[in-house]
Amino acid sequence: MKFRLAYLVSHPIQYQVPLLQRLAAHPEIALHVYYMTDEGARLSRDPEFGVPIQWDVPLLEGYAWTLLRNRSWWPGADHPLRFVHPSLPGVLGRERYDALIVHGYAHATEWLAFWGARRSRTPVLLRGESNLLGRRPPWVAAAKRAALGALLRRIDGALAIGTLNREFYQAYGVPEDRIFFVPYAVDNARFRAEADRWQPSRSALRAALGLPAGLPMVLYAGKLIPRKRPLDLLDAYARVAADHPAALVFLGEGAERPRLEAAIARHQLPHVVITGFVNQSGIGRYYAAADVVVLPSSHEPWGLVLNEAMCFGLPVIASDAVGAAPDLVPGEENGFVYPVGDITALASALRRLLADPAKRAAMGARSREIVARFSYDADIDGIVEALRSVASAARLGVAS
Repeated sequence: MKFRLAYLVSHPIQYQVPLLQRLAAHPEIALHVYYMTDEGARLSRDPEFGVPIQWDVPLLEGYAWTLLRNRSWWPGADHPLRFVHPSLPGVLGRERYDALIVHGYAHATEWLAFWGARRSRTPVLLRGESNLLGRRPPWVAAAKRAALGALLRRIDGALAIGTLNREFYQAYGVPEDRIFFVPYAVDNARFRAEADRWQPSRSALRAALGLPAGLPMVLYAGKLIPRKRPLDLLDAYARVAADHPAALVFLGEGAERPRLEAAIARHQLPHVVITGFVNQSGIGRYYAAADVVVLPSSHEPWGLVLNEAMCFGLPVIASDAVGAAPDLVPGEENGFVYPVGDITALASALRRLLADPAKRAAMGARSREIVARFSYDADIDGIVEALRSVASAARLGVAS
């Protein structure tokens, strides 16, 4: 049986497109992707990066896709009514797909998709990043539980990206036999090939950044925005650098850059570099030059920067607000997890790695082993399993 699969997602995402291309090539799947906007595939201003960007990898090739027409009256800043695509229920009714994957539930369009799928009896598989981390006001939590509980108990399957995401679905009443492992992944093969390509040039890469030879390099890769807490890393590094000399590179752009630059000058830190925005084709050389990668976010539903770093055989440090931490940084095997905002604990983790090259090497090797399980192959296996499950339920006449 060949499954006719529709996939609804907000926009072309550089991490997801290689998976979509693989799904489209799968002998059991006929895929059609529906986008709410083409941001990312064209030059557009990213409000968090603060600069216009266009990803320099092909995002609209290798699979069938349709750009839906947005009818929102408020298409600007991100909010539930940013995307409103009233044509979608009609599309689902006409096409009669065997299943629909919906990525997220934050906008009106996803809820139109849920309604249209139910009206057309199209099985729904939900994929998203939600977890139970963080606290919300009681009235917000109650409203979310009421609305989501009704939805999640009716979906035909949940595609869990990791442990915390699985626990979220379980908490909202999704039966265990309707949860399928479809992990968050990057293109492991591509990043491993880049690691092999750039590894011999580590010294030259660091010299190009103006960094002295022989200093271990700590890397932050991401938007320079408050919720990612880059200043926490800078403060921890400043505490450690006098006893354990190292370089620190911030790979990214965003609103926190002026505060970072002021703090660098105040602490008189000579070996700290802010690169600005670096596109997909260029990030590999920075991972190859690094010795440790840190993700200090106060809110990070997953944290794909950890996947990328681990493909390069790097030890990682993450706050306990990073959704990927239980899966990708287990039990100090390949790095450390510390309480978010605890600068002392972050400095201690940095110190332990900077002081011990052998530990960095051993943890980096373990990183590669761990991240191998979080792959596009695992995603495809999980999606095919979910499709077979909903097809079996349909044949047996099981109602969602």
